Amino acid sequence: MNELYIYGRKPIIAALRSGAAISKIYITFGAKGDEIDLIYTLAKRAKISVTQYDNNKFNNLLRKNYLEKENHQGVVALREIGQSLPLFQLLDESLIEDENPIVIVLDEIQDPHNLGSIARTAEAAGVRGLIITESDSSPITPTAYKVSAGALEFLPYSIVKNVNQTFTTLKEKGFWIVATDSNATTNYTEITKNQPIALIIGNEGKGIRPHIKKLSDQLVNIPLFGKTESLNASVAAGIIIFEIVKQKMKNI
Repeated sequence: MNELYIYGRKPIIAALRSGAAISKIYITFGAKGDEIDLIYTLAKRAKISVTQYDNNKFNNLLRKNYLEKENHQGVVALREIGQSLPLFQLLDESLIEDENPIVIVLDEIQDPHNLGSIARTAEAAGVRGLIITESDSSPITPTAYKVSAGALEFLPYSIVKNVNQTFTTLKEKGFWIVATDSNATTNYTEITKNQPIALIIGNEGKGIRPHIKKLSDQLVNIPLFGKTESLNASVAAGIIIFEIVKQKMKNI
């Protein structure tokens, strides 16, 4: 796992509550409030060092780590970020936790804001994991973590190099693979398979790569009725994820 700075009061509280591997917390002088008090309490309980910096020192820390433009709320923490698992472990654990789990495959999602937003929606919907293609994809960055509002504490992910082998493994484990495609003739509301589902979300500009579409079991689209030609990747993901959840609820 990467050691990175995370920032923001709620994400750091989520990290502390989850038992994440935090080595140090920095708080700017004068930062106050219930959430700051809670950070001190949780850090003391976990025996994690908290250092209070004056404004100059704190701003230097932000600049060195390219965080000065982020909404840090006067607190940053150094930690090992995310629950990175091998693919087979992520899938096996998802099948133990849920008879028909949902996992999300992110194909070259490059914007960490989209990554974080998708993770937040996915975790809230009960998705069991993210599969992230290594090529041209955003890593789990502090920005992605912040946007996820702490969801990346609880949502495991796997970084995969060999896409063909990844899809072979998914099919061997019984997953029905669904890809979004604006040219598909099947509406997204027709994802009615009562089995594990892997939903692919494609690149913000190019969409899903053609060879990955060929590996999918089903292509679906979200019909648009206005003049806008496409949806943001994270918005499209949220619409389809909760449609799958709705279909799952019908089958319970």
